[in-house]
Amino acid sequence: MKLKYITCSDPREHNSIKSIMELSRLPHVEIAVQCHPSKMSNGMPRNVWFNELLNAAYQTQNINLAIHVNAEWANDICARGIIPDTIIEWIRLKNEDKESIIKRIQLNMPQKTAGNIKPGVVAQIIQSFPNQEFIFQYNNNTKDAIKKLHKTGAKFSLLFDASGGNGVAAENWQKPIYETHPMGYSGGMSATNVIGNLNKIKTLVDNNYETWIDAEGRIKSATLFDEKPKFDVDMARAYINRANLWAKMKQK
Repeated sequence: MKLKYITCSDPREHNSIKSIMELSRLPHVEIAVQCHPSKMSNGMPRNVWFNELLNAAYQTQNINLAIHVNAEWANDICARGIIPDTIIEWIRLKNEDKESIIKRIQLNMPQKTAGNIKPGVVAQIIQSFPNQEFIFQYNNNTKDAIKKLHKTGAKFSLLFDASGGNGVAAENWQKPIYETHPMGYSGGMSATNVIGNLNKIKTLVDNNYETWIDAEGRIKSATLFDEKPKFDVDMARAYINRANLWAKMKQK
Protein backbone atom coordinates (compact mmCIF):
# COMPACT_ATOMS: atom_id res chain seq x y z
CA MET A 1 0.00 0.00 0.00
CA LYS A 2 1.28 3.42 -0.95
CA LEU A 3 0.52 6.47 1.16
CA LYS A 4 -0.22 9.47 -1.06
CA TYR A 5 -1.48 12.00 1.49
CA ILE A 6 -1.28 12.46 5.23
CA THR A 7 -4.14 14.91 5.67
CA CYS A 8 -4.31 17.33 8.60
CA SER A 9 -7.80 18.77 8.90
CA ASP A 10 -9.18 21.94 10.41
CA PRO A 11 -6.38 24.43 11.06
CA ARG A 12 -7.93 27.81 11.82
CA GLU A 13 -7.18 31.46 12.34
CA HIS A 14 -5.49 30.80 15.71
CA ASN A 15 -2.72 28.96 13.80
CA SER A 16 0.03 31.09 12.30
CA ILE A 17 0.41 30.93 8.54
CA LYS A 18 4.12 30.24 9.04
CA SER A 19 3.47 27.15 11.19
CA ILE A 20 0.95 25.72 8.73
CA MET A 21 3.30 26.30 5.81
CA GLU A 22 6.08 24.52 7.71
CA LEU A 23 3.80 21.51 8.26
CA SER A 24 2.85 21.49 4.59
CA ARG A 25 6.47 20.98 3.57
CA LEU A 26 6.75 17.64 5.36
CA PRO A 27 6.48 14.56 3.09
CA HIS A 28 3.00 13.59 1.88
CA VAL A 29 1.25 16.30 3.92
CA GLU A 30 -2.06 17.77 2.84
CA ILE A 31 -3.59 20.72 4.69
CA ALA A 32 -7.40 20.64 4.66
CA VAL A 33 -9.41 23.67 5.75
CA GLN A 34 -13.03 23.29 6.84
CA CYS A 35 -15.36 25.65 4.95
CA HIS A 36 -18.90 26.65 5.82
CA PRO A 37 -20.69 30.00 5.57
CA SER A 38 -21.09 30.59 9.31
CA LYS A 39 -17.31 31.01 9.64
CA MET A 40 -15.91 31.45 6.13
CA SER A 41 -18.10 34.07 4.49
CA ASN A 42 -16.31 37.14 3.10
CA GLY A 43 -14.76 39.37 5.75
CA MET A 44 -14.97 36.89 8.63
CA PRO A 45 -11.71 36.22 10.55
CA ARG A 46 -11.33 32.69 9.20
CA ASN A 47 -11.97 33.87 5.66
CA VAL A 48 -9.30 36.55 6.04
CA TRP A 49 -6.87 33.99 7.51
CA PHE A 50 -7.58 31.49 4.73
CA ASN A 51 -6.96 34.07 2.04
CA GLU A 52 -3.60 34.79 3.68
CA LEU A 53 -2.84 31.07 3.52
CA LEU A 54 -3.82 31.00 -0.16
CA ASN A 55 -1.50 33.93 -0.81
CA ALA A 56 1.37 32.07 0.86
CA ALA A 57 0.56 28.97 -1.18
CA TYR A 58 0.54 31.07 -4.35
CA GLN A 59 4.21 31.84 -3.84
CA THR A 60 5.26 28.28 -2.99
CA GLN A 61 5.45 25.15 -5.11
CA ASN A 62 4.33 21.63 -4.27
CA ILE A 63 1.90 22.39 -1.44
CA ASN A 64 -1.09 20.10 -1.12
CA LEU A 65 -4.07 22.20 -0.10
CA ALA A 66 -7.68 21.01 0.18
CA ILE A 67 -11.00 22.40 1.31
CA HIS A 68 -13.64 20.38 3.12
CA VAL A 69 -17.02 21.93 2.33
CA ASN A 70 -19.68 21.56 5.01
CA ALA A 71 -23.21 22.51 6.06
CA GLU A 72 -25.14 24.93 3.83
CA TRP A 73 -22.39 25.14 1.24
CA ALA A 74 -22.30 21.36 0.84
CA ASN A 75 -26.08 21.40 0.49
CA ASP A 76 -25.92 24.17 -2.13
CA ILE A 77 -23.58 22.08 -4.27
CA CYS A 78 -25.00 18.59 -3.79
CA ALA A 79 -28.74 19.20 -3.39
CA ARG A 80 -29.22 22.47 -5.29
CA GLY A 81 -26.48 22.23 -7.91
CA ILE A 82 -25.14 25.69 -7.06
CA ILE A 83 -21.50 26.45 -6.24
CA PRO A 84 -21.18 29.47 -3.92
CA ASP A 85 -19.21 32.32 -5.50
CA THR A 86 -16.62 32.26 -2.70
CA ILE A 87 -15.80 28.62 -3.41
CA ILE A 88 -15.62 29.20 -7.15
CA GLU A 89 -13.05 31.94 -6.57
CA TRP A 90 -10.94 29.61 -4.44
CA ILE A 91 -11.15 26.72 -6.90
CA ARG A 92 -10.04 28.87 -9.82
CA LEU A 93 -6.93 30.22 -8.08
CA LYS A 94 -3.63 29.31 -9.75
CA ASN A 95 -0.09 29.59 -8.45
CA GLU A 96 2.84 31.20 -10.27
CA ASP A 97 3.25 28.00 -12.30
CA LYS A 98 -0.41 28.19 -13.41
CA GLU A 99 -1.32 25.14 -11.34
CA SER A 100 -4.41 24.96 -9.15
CA ILE A 101 -3.68 25.98 -5.56
CA ILE A 102 -6.58 23.96 -4.16
CA LYS A 103 -6.10 20.45 -5.48
CA ARG A 104 -8.84 18.55 -3.67
CA ILE A 105 -12.40 19.39 -2.62
CA GLN A 106 -14.21 17.23 -0.11
CA LEU A 107 -17.99 17.61 0.04
CA ASN A 108 -19.25 16.56 3.48
CA MET A 109 -22.95 15.97 2.98
CA PRO A 110 -25.28 16.13 6.00
CA GLN A 111 -27.76 13.26 6.08
CA LYS A 112 -30.60 15.37 4.67
CA THR A 113 -28.38 16.64 1.86
CA ALA A 114 -27.35 13.08 0.98
CA GLY A 115 -31.02 12.16 0.72
CA ASN A 116 -31.66 15.05 -1.66
CA ILE A 117 -28.55 14.75 -3.81
CA LYS A 118 -28.87 15.59 -7.51
CA PRO A 119 -26.36 13.08 -8.89
CA GLY A 120 -26.54 14.23 -12.50
CA VAL A 121 -25.96 17.87 -11.60
CA VAL A 122 -23.14 16.98 -9.20
CA ALA A 123 -21.53 14.90 -11.94
CA GLN A 124 -21.63 17.94 -14.25
CA ILE A 125 -20.02 20.10 -11.57
CA ILE A 126 -17.22 17.57 -11.12
CA GLN A 127 -16.67 17.46 -14.88
CA SER A 128 -16.46 21.27 -14.96
CA PHE A 129 -13.35 21.23 -12.75
CA PRO A 130 -11.04 18.57 -14.23
CA ASN A 131 -7.99 19.90 -12.36
CA GLN A 132 -9.49 19.14 -8.95
CA GLU A 133 -10.17 15.86 -7.20
CA PHE A 134 -13.61 15.68 -5.59
CA ILE A 135 -14.06 13.58 -2.46
CA PHE A 136 -17.17 12.36 -0.64
CA GLN A 137 -17.40 10.79 2.81
CA TYR A 138 -18.60 7.21 2.77
CA ASN A 139 -20.71 6.05 5.73
CA ASN A 140 -24.21 4.80 6.47
CA ASN A 141 -25.70 8.27 5.95
CA THR A 142 -24.15 8.79 2.51
CA LYS A 143 -23.78 5.34 0.93
CA ASP A 144 -27.07 5.50 -1.02
CA ALA A 145 -26.18 8.94 -2.40
CA ILE A 146 -22.72 7.66 -3.37
CA LYS A 147 -24.31 4.72 -5.18
CA LYS A 148 -26.43 7.12 -7.23
CA LEU A 149 -23.44 9.31 -8.03
CA HIS A 150 -21.38 6.27 -9.02
CA LYS A 151 -24.02 5.32 -11.59
CA THR A 152 -23.46 8.64 -13.41
CA GLY A 153 -19.90 7.60 -14.27
CA ALA A 154 -18.50 10.69 -12.55
CA LYS A 155 -14.87 10.64 -11.47
CA PHE A 156 -14.53 11.10 -7.71
CA SER A 157 -12.87 9.67 -4.61
CA LEU A 158 -14.24 8.41 -1.30
CA LEU A 159 -13.18 8.88 2.31
CA PHE A 160 -14.23 6.00 4.51
CA ASP A 161 -15.32 7.56 7.79
CA ALA A 162 -17.79 5.43 9.72
CA SER A 163 -18.31 8.13 12.36
CA GLY A 164 -19.18 10.83 9.84
CA GLY A 165 -16.48 13.26 10.94
CA ASN A 166 -16.81 12.70 14.70
CA GLY A 167 -13.27 11.39 15.16
CA VAL A 168 -14.22 7.87 16.22
CA ALA A 169 -12.10 4.99 14.96
CA ALA A 170 -13.86 2.36 12.90
CA GLU A 171 -14.36 -1.04 14.51
CA ASN A 172 -13.49 -2.51 11.14
CA TRP A 173 -11.87 -0.69 8.23
CA GLN A 174 -13.51 -1.43 4.91
CA LYS A 175 -12.13 -2.50 1.57
CA PRO A 176 -12.42 0.05 -1.26
CA ILE A 177 -16.09 0.27 -2.23
CA TYR A 178 -15.56 0.68 -5.98
CA GLU A 179 -12.55 -0.20 -8.10
CA THR A 180 -13.01 3.00 -10.09
CA HIS A 181 -13.03 5.35 -7.08
CA PRO A 182 -9.89 5.77 -4.92
CA MET A 183 -10.60 5.57 -1.20
CA GLY A 184 -8.92 7.11 1.83
CA TYR A 185 -9.45 6.46 5.53
CA SER A 186 -10.40 8.61 8.50
CA GLY A 187 -11.65 8.19 12.05
CA GLY A 188 -9.72 8.65 15.28
CA MET A 189 -6.29 8.88 13.64
CA SER A 190 -3.51 10.11 15.94
CA ALA A 191 0.22 9.82 16.50
CA THR A 192 -0.35 6.96 18.95
CA ASN A 193 -2.47 4.75 16.69
CA VAL A 194 -1.68 5.72 13.11
CA ILE A 195 0.87 2.97 12.52
CA GLY A 196 -1.49 0.31 13.86
CA ASN A 197 -4.34 1.64 11.72
CA LEU A 198 -2.17 1.73 8.61
CA ASN A 199 -1.16 -1.88 9.21
CA LYS A 200 -4.85 -2.87 9.43
CA ILE A 201 -5.79 -0.94 6.30
CA LYS A 202 -2.86 -2.48 4.42
CA THR A 203 -4.43 -5.93 4.80
CA LEU A 204 -7.47 -4.77 2.81
CA VAL A 205 -5.77 -3.49 -0.33
CA ASP A 206 -3.19 -4.51 -2.91
CA ASN A 207 0.47 -3.64 -2.43
CA ASN A 208 0.29 -0.96 -5.12
CA TYR A 209 -2.95 0.61 -3.91
CA GLU A 210 -2.56 4.36 -3.39
CA THR A 211 -4.53 5.82 -0.51
CA TRP A 212 -4.51 8.56 2.12
CA ILE A 213 -5.38 9.06 5.77
CA ASP A 214 -7.08 12.02 7.43
CA ALA A 215 -6.83 13.20 11.04
CA GLU A 216 -8.77 15.96 12.76
CA GLY A 217 -10.18 15.44 16.25
CA ARG A 218 -7.11 13.77 17.74
CA ILE A 219 -4.66 16.39 16.51
CA LYS A 220 -6.46 19.06 18.55
CA SER A 221 -5.83 20.20 22.10
CA ALA A 222 -7.54 22.48 24.61
CA THR A 223 -6.14 24.98 27.13
CA LEU A 224 -7.38 26.34 30.43
CA PHE A 225 -8.38 29.51 28.62
CA ASP A 226 -10.23 27.78 25.80
CA GLU A 227 -11.94 24.51 26.62
CA LYS A 228 -12.84 23.77 23.01
CA PRO A 229 -10.02 21.78 21.38
CA LYS A 230 -8.21 23.48 18.51
CA PHE A 231 -5.79 22.33 15.82
CA ASP A 232 -2.43 21.67 17.50
CA VAL A 233 0.58 21.99 15.21
CA ASP A 234 2.81 19.87 17.46
CA MET A 235 0.25 17.05 17.64
CA ALA A 236 -0.21 17.24 13.88
CA ARG A 237 3.55 17.04 13.35
CA ALA A 238 3.80 13.97 15.59
CA TYR A 239 1.01 12.27 13.62
CA ILE A 240 2.71 13.16 10.31
CA ASN A 241 6.09 11.89 11.47
CA ARG A 242 4.65 8.57 12.64
CA ALA A 243 2.78 8.06 9.38
CA ASN A 244 5.91 8.87 7.39
CA LEU A 245 7.88 6.42 9.56
CA TRP A 246 5.40 3.72 8.55
CA ALA A 247 5.78 4.69 4.88
CA LYS A 248 9.58 4.45 5.11
CA MET A 249 9.43 1.06 6.82
CA LYS A 250 7.22 -0.28 4.03
CA GLN A 251 9.72 0.83 1.41
CA LYS A 252 12.50 -1.29 2.90
